[in-house]
Amino acid sequence: MKKYISTLLLLISITFSYAQQAHLEKKYTHQDSLRGAITPERVWWDLLKYNLTVAVDPENQSIKGSNIIKYKVLEPNTVMQIDLQPPMVMGSVTQEGKPLEVTHEGNAHFIKLIKEQIPGDINEIKIEYSGKPLAAKNAPWDGGFSWKKDANQKHFIATSCQGIGASLWWPCKDHMYDEPDNGMIISVNVPGDLIAVSNGRLKSEKKEKNKTKTFTWEVVNPINNYGVNINIGDYVHFSEKYPGEKGPLDMDYWVLRSNLEKPKCILKMQKNDEGF
Repeated sequence: MKKYISTLLLLISITFSYAQQAHLEKKYTHQDSLRGAITPERVWWDLLKYNLTVAVDPENQSIKGSNIIKYKVLEPNTVMQIDLQPPMVMGSVTQEGKPLEVTHEGNAHFIKLIKEQIPGDINEIKIEYSGKPLAAKNAPWDGGFSWKKDANQKHFIATSCQGIGASLWWPCKDHMYDEPDNGMIISVNVPGDLIAVSNGRLKSEKKEKNKTKTFTWEVVNPINNYGVNINIGDYVHFSEKYPGEKGPLDMDYWVLRSNLEKPKCILKMQKNDEGF
């Protein structure tokens, strides 16, 4: 028995040694630093709220939209770092209707602000973007969009980005140290025969002139960037109310029409105003 234990300890020691050596030999790039560090271009402003709008084109597997970022100035600065990963492309960036200059450096984009940033002020910046986001190879274990079809050959689309980061499909302050204090609004435009489900509560459903629909969701609590997701499909909606300690609890379910006989396929549940 002692012989076996000694052999096991030796194997563990060798494995740990190899792991340490691999860690030491890993070459960290400038992009790693821009992504992982609380850079000077990040630290001077406090994220307050996102207002994300995205139109999803299932046929072309592409998206386009904008994000209005509300923030509080903590200290004077003229450059803001926003993250957006290729192959997504950042378009125009404006503040108070004025176009801003942007320097692109891989996943990081440095926006030169014209307006004086005075500590205590609350400002907004609008970023437009578009492209064909990375397709997930083995969701949810890797990040990207999943472009599938259900049993009725209707589009079935989902996102997964916990590992790779939310900036794979929308521009944001992609660092876990800062979350939007006042939550976010997520508006998703999809073909008219589909439903878009996202975080928080559904606030409105609007039929557009081009035969699409826009679903607007609202999260009122702080939320991690990587926790923001969209699910699109031919859903059927139903709801229930349950007695809670502090009043009624309402719960909404969104189930693929093709899976109505499979109750385990519940893809959306809500409880109060939680962003989950």
